[in-house]
Amino acid sequence: MAARPAVPDIFSLRYTRFDSPTRAVIPAKSGESHRIEEIWIDGPANKSYMDVVIGTSTVTRIPIAWGDSLYVAPYKGSISDYSICQLLRDLYGPDTYFEADQDEDITLVFSSAPGTVHVLYSVGKPGIDKTKLGRSRSENRILFAMITHSRAINASGNYSLDTAIYPTGFPDVKDGYVMPSGRQIDLKALSFGSVANAGTRPTYLHMWDEEFELYSPIDHKGISVELGKNLIVTDINTMDIFTTPAYSILPGHKLTINMDAVYDGTNAVAANSELLCLIGLWSVARR
Repeated sequence: MAARPAVPDIFSLRYTRFDSPTRAVIPAKSGESHRIEEIWIDGPANKSYMDVVIGTSTVTRIPIAWGDSLYVAPYKGSISDYSICQLLRDLYGPDTYFEADQDEDITLVFSSAPGTVHVLYSVGKPGIDKTKLGRSRSENRILFAMITHSRAINASGNYSLDTAIYPTGFPDVKDGYVMPSGRQIDLKALSFGSVANAGTRPTYLHMWDEEFELYSPIDHKGISVELGKNLIVTDINTMDIFTTPAYSILPGHKLTINMDAVYDGTNAVAANSELLCLIGLWSVARR
């Protein structure tokens, strides 16, 4: 992991908290810009996510907790209080922040009300560069492409990951998605939130970029995502995430995304229980 950036001046730091919110707002203030340094959540709800909105622009959607994967931890729940914000800086670079100018609120919008949300932010001078990643006018976006399945797992076989959970202005990446002209996804990491019901469970993930199956191009066995054997589980508590070597999904390319699953004959797994996240940069195509 990359070294942490320098801690801001103590006089510029501000702490606030929100109890069981559906929205948490750091309001705009004349003469100040605001930059989120850390976010921690006590009691995150399972199968939940949050949108980060700067002014009126949604700059990302981040899963909080899903199945066996945890993305936003309580304070002291992670190594050295490692936060989702620091993870993003490791993946995207040291200047990756959620930052608002004096005319912009920062709003966290939650799909399900969590416990207490703790936010540490810093105050700076107005006139920030809004075109940087994590700011309101960046042409690129921090992407957590959340993908699940519309069919319940009630038979052994292969299941399409055919349902995208995405905010307005972001791509609906899922099985069969074709990258549009002028855009690409630069992959940073893969993550899977695995759920089982007794002996019914997902086993292997298959992800194809055109004719190339990622991580299993020869024998097509896929990547293990079985609960307890999940190779791409994410756990912010241990700073565990499956990062990918540099790889871009280019304009015009079709994605095929599915998973194998086994059924124990009795216990089904409900639709939309398993979650794949493609973590990367939704960027302007460079070639």
